[in-house]
Amino acid sequence: MAFIEHRAQITAYGNELFRRCGVEFARTTEMQRQVCGAFLFGVAYAHGMSHQLTPPETHALVMTLLMDVLQYSPDQAAAFSADLIEATGAGPEDTMNSIIHRGIDGHRQLTTGDDDTLRQNLLGIF
Repeated sequence: MAFIEHRAQITAYGNELFRRCGVEFARTTEMQRQVCGAFLFGVAYAHGMSHQLTPPETHALVMTLLMDVLQYSPDQAAAFSADLIEATGAGPEDTMNSIIHRGIDGHRQLTTGDDDTLRQNLLGIF
């Protein structure tokens, strides 16, 4: 699968997440977008692992996801993705790290159609 196909898949996951969870992007707060960004980082990480992508490829996917789905500027996406990468080493007590791990679970829920658990997983954070 070429990078552009991975990008399309990750963007579809982001849009599907909002649709399945009944989240209207236009009505979200910046804090909710950041929560969604961390959650989707976990989704992108799981996607990258399942497709054996390198860390730089997964990082690039995360940046495009933040721009394509959450409408971040390139500079915002770069800064936030760096924060998310840093959070992966913070430990389970760190809120951002916990949300990322919920996103990893969310990948499975998205790909298996477990919408009820997916909704509880994301909306429980809000």
